[in-house]
Amino acid sequence: MSPTADDSGPTAPGGTRIAEFEADTRAHRRLYWITEPAELAATVREHTESGRALLAGAATAAGTGAGAGTGAGAVRLALAESLLLMGRVELLGLHDPATARDSLDRAREAAAAAGDPLLEAAALAHSALLAPDRAVGGADTEGGGEAAAALTGARALLTAAGTRAAGVLDWLDAVEAERAVRDGEYARALRLVGRVAEARGRGEANPVPDWLDWCTTARIGMLKGRVQLAAGLVSQARRTLLYAMGGVAADDHGQRALFYAGLAAVESADGQAYESCGYACRAMEHIEAGGDVMGVRGSLAQYLHDSCVEDLYESLALSPAEPATPSDITGVRGSGDKTA
Repeated sequence: MSPTADDSGPTAPGGTRIAEFEADTRAHRRLYWITEPAELAATVREHTESGRALLAGAATAAGTGAGAGTGAGAVRLALAESLLLMGRVELLGLHDPATARDSLDRAREAAAAAGDPLLEAAALAHSALLAPDRAVGGADTEGGGEAAAALTGARALLTAAGTRAAGVLDWLDAVEAERAVRDGEYARALRLVGRVAEARGRGEANPVPDWLDWCTTARIGMLKGRVQLAAGLVSQARRTLLYAMGGVAADDHGQRALFYAGLAAVESADGQAYESCGYACRAMEHIEAGGDVMGVRGSLAQYLHDSCVEDLYESLALSPAEPATPSDITGVRGSGDKTA
């Protein structure tokens, strides 16, 4: 980071300025969608260390009457957001819950010190995903109690915050749906994700903070498709993912890679190996164009089959992937659904 051009504002040792720190924090929101997890985690970790030094400098300035007390609050808010982002990457991208727990705990502390219950609740809600997955043999009691307590605490914080927390409450339903899938509670997960998808469809009524850019219609659609697939509703998952991907820009390589990986899983579940391979190749194409966002590359190997890999991947390399549109839904086939 470099000093601000006008040399204004409170400073910490080394010339780091509060406005610059806040700007870098905002920039990292987009990096989440275009940067490989290990690289992003290293970047944000360094950034949080700068924030700690900046906070110490602001506190010293306030203690000596230099007027930096209000600046300390701004740093705490930005630091809380950065720690939340780092915890999210560590948990969902690097699959390192132990390290993520420390980051999320520090995010909660910073948000509480800054007086922002929405950020505090978001960090607490992520903690619900740290518990073992009961659906795949995790602990049935201790982990479930930890997750329930985290979600209850987050909801209490948001309820106390009033109407400004309405959009974050929508997102909390998405976190609960994810937790329910991990615990094998598919009917409950379907109810929750249906509710949040409907709420975000009229999202103007429930705005979300700028840092909560995970709660878009397309991203909730991706979650809904994953929940449907987990519940065995294969053709519904296919339709949901194709439709939701219609709202993602063709050059949004990170998001498109995730969608195509999801579609590869759908076709594999439906016994369509060749179609699964094709979607996996599409995902790889977007990864090569935009980075291995959230570590999706590792999940694709199981969907790359036989000689179709060479044929499909060679043809895809010659022409960019075309964006899917809602009209693509008319061509999908296959039932493969269980009753919920």
